[in-house]
Amino acid sequence: MKMIRDVLEDILDNKRDLTREEAYECMNDLISGEYPDTVVSSFLIALRMKGETIEEITGLVQSMKDHAVQIDYTPNDFLAESCGTGGDTLKTFNVSTTASIIASACGAKISKHGNRSVSSKFGGADALEALGVNIELTPEQVVNSIEKCNFAFIFAPKYHAATKNVMMIRKQLNTRTVFNLIGPITCPSNITARMTGVYNPDLVETVAEVAKNLNVKRGMIVHGFDENGNPAMDEISNIGKTKVAFINGNEITVKYISPEDFGLEYSKAEDITAPDSAEEHLQIIKNILNNVTETKKDIARMNLALINAASILYVTDKVDSLKEGVVMAREAIESGLALEQLNNIVKYSNT
Repeated sequence: MKMIRDVLEDILDNKRDLTREEAYECMNDLISGEYPDTVVSSFLIALRMKGETIEEITGLVQSMKDHAVQIDYTPNDFLAESCGTGGDTLKTFNVSTTASIIASACGAKISKHGNRSVSSKFGGADALEALGVNIELTPEQVVNSIEKCNFAFIFAPKYHAATKNVMMIRKQLNTRTVFNLIGPITCPSNITARMTGVYNPDLVETVAEVAKNLNVKRGMIVHGFDENGNPAMDEISNIGKTKVAFINGNEITVKYISPEDFGLEYSKAEDITAPDSAEEHLQIIKNILNNVTETKKDIARMNLALINAASILYVTDKVDSLKEGVVMAREAIESGLALEQLNNIVKYSNT
């Protein structure tokens, strides 16, 4: 069935929204590789111009997940993913990677799905690999690593080989498409808790609804603002407020939170921006895990990691409040548990 051929003209002429089933079939078409690049490009741009709906995104993501290499693992506890879409205006260090290491040291089970750098200077896969983590795990290794140390990295190209041809077109287009949004939420694990940052505050509710459709039971979908109230970060902000869609079962509640909700002070943007080199990125992660708080930048980066780690702990039901999450995360760093956790992640990823 050639779904794209049937719906493309209607999307262009009438801005018709697709059903979830139609979107699912369209992704099947994209993955098949049977359409010329020009048609695929037209379809992706037509969706963007119309505006992608919750049902469309859900269908597209479900197809990608169904075509991925499967990881058959359902723990008794929540299984979380923490990531960002990229494409934000304020570039920071690898916050979700650092926060995931800390939160997993505190008992949160994390299946982190990602790729090498796309929009940032140094992506999550780049950082973990540089720290000694084997990023190309098999499904069996993923399960073993989570069981042994609460953390595993899932390298997207290894698990989504079926979408390789679509990814090439995405790169060639050199403009934002629905793939910027759905890539971070197509983890092939059975994710039931999610802490995901998005590049546009208007997408917070949309991604929360999609996550709920995909069996996420607890979550925070976030966008952080700068000190002037401008959209800035695909993670929780410690320089301004953050828009959050909280997922709790079938309920989604949208709120604005601030550093005070974590028991922390505001920081300045210049103290958390991304450094220029990969080596400096790596040093920031190591400094946080080694509890280095000698300068204003050290403290600001530490606090940014703490509030994001606290949020993972909150969505995985390890703490009852965001403030409790900060206390738990800080204790893990100060006691050396977080640094020990990195060593465990390296060890079990190479087993």
